[in-house]
Amino acid sequence: MTMFGGVRFDPEDLPRFAGDLFDHVAAGGTAPDVDGAPFADAVGILAGSGGGAVDADVFDAAELLGYLLAVVHAETSLPDAVFVEPVDARERRSRVEEAVRRIVGYRA
Repeated sequence: MTMFGGVRFDPEDLPRFAGDLFDHVAAGGTAPDVDGAPFADAVGILAGSGGGAVDADVFDAAELLGYLLAVVHAETSLPDAVFVEPVDARERRSRVEEAVRRIVGYRA
């Protein structure tokens, strides 16, 4: 099992990783930095994954992971007060997972 950003990194289930990372950051944890060995290690694992999460003709593994981190950062940076209607943490996590599904082309 590989850890990245304080949570389990599974290149075969990027939506769940993003949801777990959202929970971690929303609870006060720090988001992973894109500089350094942990990011490079995660990129290498993602690039070598057999699950088809990375389509090299569309995204480099580093770009894909960067986009995923950006989605988590965007959602965790929004204060509750900016929402027109209240949105609980469970729904916000679900939205992060759905955004990542759409980015990587997951059908489930």
